[in-house]
Amino acid sequence: MNGESFVRFGENAGYLAELYQLYLSDPSLVDPAWVEFFRSLDHTGVSNGYTNGHANGHVNGHARPVEAIRLSVSNDVVGERLVEGFRAYGHAAAHLSPLEAGGMKAEAPAELQLSHYGEERDPSQITFSGVSFAGRSYSSCAQLVQALRETYCGTIGYEYAHLTKVEERRWLQARIEGRAPTFSAEERKQILRDLIRAELFESELHRKYVGTKRFSLEGNDTLIPMLSVLASSSAQAGVKGIVCGMAHRGRLNVLANSIGKPLATIFAEFEDKTVATIAGAGDVKYHLGWETRRAPSGAEIELSIVPNPSHLEFVNPVVEGVVRALQDRNDRDNRGAYLPLAMHGDAAFAGQGIVFETINYSGIGGYYTGGTFHIVINNQIGFTTTPDESRSTRYCTDLAKGIDCPVFHVNAEDPEASCWLTQLALEYRMAFGKDVIIDLIGHRKHGHNEGDDPSFTQPGTYAEVKGKKVIWQQYAERLVNSGVVTQADVDAEVEAYKNEFAAASEGVGGSVGTEACGIHGRLEVPLTDTGVKKETLLTIARSLTQWPEEFKPHPKLQKIIEKRVETVEAGEGIEWGVAEALAFGSLGLEGRSVRLSGQDCCRGTFSHRHLVLDDFEARGTFSPLVELAQREGAAGLFEVYNSSLSEASVLGFEFGYSATNRDALVMWEGQFGDFANGAQVIIDQFITSSESKWGQLSGVVMMLPHGYEGQGPEHSSARLERYLQMCAEGNMRVCYPSTAAQHFHLMRRQGLSEIKRPLIIMTPKSLLRLPAAMSSLKDMVKGTFQSVLETDLSGKKACKNLVFMTGKVGHDVQAALQGADKVSARLIRVEELYPFPQDEIARILKETGAKSAFWVQEEPHNMGAWSYVAPLLRETLGFDPVYIGRPASAATATGSSKHHAIEQKAIVSELLARLTK
Repeated sequence: MNGESFVRFGENAGYLAELYQLYLSDPSLVDPAWVEFFRSLDHTGVSNGYTNGHANGHVNGHARPVEAIRLSVSNDVVGERLVEGFRAYGHAAAHLSPLEAGGMKAEAPAELQLSHYGEERDPSQITFSGVSFAGRSYSSCAQLVQALRETYCGTIGYEYAHLTKVEERRWLQARIEGRAPTFSAEERKQILRDLIRAELFESELHRKYVGTKRFSLEGNDTLIPMLSVLASSSAQAGVKGIVCGMAHRGRLNVLANSIGKPLATIFAEFEDKTVATIAGAGDVKYHLGWETRRAPSGAEIELSIVPNPSHLEFVNPVVEGVVRALQDRNDRDNRGAYLPLAMHGDAAFAGQGIVFETINYSGIGGYYTGGTFHIVINNQIGFTTTPDESRSTRYCTDLAKGIDCPVFHVNAEDPEASCWLTQLALEYRMAFGKDVIIDLIGHRKHGHNEGDDPSFTQPGTYAEVKGKKVIWQQYAERLVNSGVVTQADVDAEVEAYKNEFAAASEGVGGSVGTEACGIHGRLEVPLTDTGVKKETLLTIARSLTQWPEEFKPHPKLQKIIEKRVETVEAGEGIEWGVAEALAFGSLGLEGRSVRLSGQDCCRGTFSHRHLVLDDFEARGTFSPLVELAQREGAAGLFEVYNSSLSEASVLGFEFGYSATNRDALVMWEGQFGDFANGAQVIIDQFITSSESKWGQLSGVVMMLPHGYEGQGPEHSSARLERYLQMCAEGNMRVCYPSTAAQHFHLMRRQGLSEIKRPLIIMTPKSLLRLPAAMSSLKDMVKGTFQSVLETDLSGKKACKNLVFMTGKVGHDVQAALQGADKVSARLIRVEELYPFPQDEIARILKETGAKSAFWVQEEPHNMGAWSYVAPLLRETLGFDPVYIGRPASAATATGSSKHHAIEQKAIVSELLARLTK
């Protein structure tokens, strides 16, 4: 084989060159067949780089054929490695920031330099036998470098080399390197139109409402044409709806120009002429949501933006839950049918842990939504904090690469690149069903809000910003110069929007409707019968042991489950986990969907549930209630998922799911109730107040294991007092059931209610298997959840004392007092704390004629229900109840099990002493 045939190996030349280098250093390192191949290249013989005794393969001052071939191949290797260097690191040298002062600076990574590959010559002096890039073969190194820089170092920075699947890298590579101008003249005019509307919306608002907070989008106006492209492209791709979540920066602009909220409605909010003006409650204008239907490309698509508090990124998991519920309800087999769109701030994306808690479950089955479309509205500042003060990485998006998704950075002052990138990102999401991130890098024209002076902390940056032309003006000049539009066309667009704005302003004023949300402040009257036929309950119970023939349950667990089924067959001794399974199964058979998620909830933290079984001999799981629903042809879904080790993002997801699928019973279970404080923002800003602020209903159930059993301060209290403190206006229910049947009826009541509010349940630990907390089958065949349970110790209706308790301590007290002499008391377990059962308590007082009352709790004096119930009991009874329980404490419980036992005994002893005086 001669030298010419060797260089024709094209893409394999690099591989051959590496083999050849090994051969030159030591022929024994190369397969014998290759040794023969390389020796055959020169008919005069080759030995370790020497030919016919002449060093370096030179004969009569000329390079021998083999040496020429070696140099040519080595050049090709350098070229090929340079191509890979640009693919991986070209983004660092891209022109991504529109700011010179204080903006992100382009770098020159070593991998983009020929010297990194051992080549010191100028590119103009280097030739290749043929290096492939972007569908063509390059022989000129200078031309290759120019092509690489144009592709990878322009106004878009591509990060995709980290992707683990080669087919994804190749897919993106082909489209990036094959990019060509794709926008028609009409499409470019639409981009300009969107840019004009985006900027004029802000500037006209600024003139109309001088100094009023609106959290302007200016500096990242390109977001609006990007969203237009996303909506039209999504509709064409078969997406039925886009659900957006974003913080306040640019939200009003998106509401007006992308979602379609009327300008007159927005003006009314600026002028405080809304329902909230009369009814109270409500929220500030830049937190509110909206939804509409549009047909931007002929195909109709639903567009909505979810309400969000000032807690920036905490709406992200809510959006995921909303989308998952839409998919489950409308198109379960096509996760691509609804698109979650999360718009972030740069400082928040890097700094808020909820971002990564949420993207972490983007590929987990129970929370998968077909890939989220992320846009970072990158102002290159967070309030007054610069990027070097707010993160340890070059890009705010760097940690997100851990979920194996591509990240694209783009200069906001290149609208066409931004819109093309939006199309590429959507295509990727639809093709691979994964998250994709666009980092839109612009600036912030004003301070954090419009009344803030940013030059106090960034004087250089804001001196530059002050002199900048707005993006639509820059783009209009390009289109005018290229003949796409005339200056008269541009002026007409500006005038048209100003007229539209002025017309909408004239429509604001007059009287404001005084009728608030028709369901606000009203808890639905509880169902009077949530019982289930005995035959149905037996069918559900028997299904728990009806696994497929090939499925092998754990031998020990099989016996446990069989014994549980036997209790249902016998009609007595039904424990908590079984009652819960009966409730779930019955709802499923009635066509109601049931969804439960949380840490370890398939088995249950305390090994009490076992609704998803693992095969003992092979990999795989089996869910009896899923099989039952399918066998019976039930319309509802039954789903139980172990979640990631996150409280905030998972609870936020379930809130969003329940706010959308209001027919379903949607539950989140804490591993221990104490751990719910990791989700406090979701609890405070969404669950307890979403209806009051936004008119957004949710029926999410929080199941929080609670009870003092000597397990220490982190495994005793679900902080009951915090939930009771947040109860008002019928916003939710707080319950502490004390028997298995009560839990059964409570689950069914929530699942069957047509109008659901959040339900907070203090669930048990030791009560799960306590005989006194077990129930009979007849308790579940008839009846409903009881707000109070009574036990009369005296055997007479009349008694001296009322002893009020809630939850587990009620069993402790009842066990201690059951055989006590000279005790005239009625024990009252308050099972529903909010709404407080004042009518029931008034009835008991009238019936007994009692003159004294006690509130007994195992939580410290400054915790538990005492602070909440004391004024309510005083109001209902007409006299002050006496507190019996632990003294006030900084921690929820003692870390000593022995001291716990002493404290617990003292509570009961004090009560007994007072009752027997």
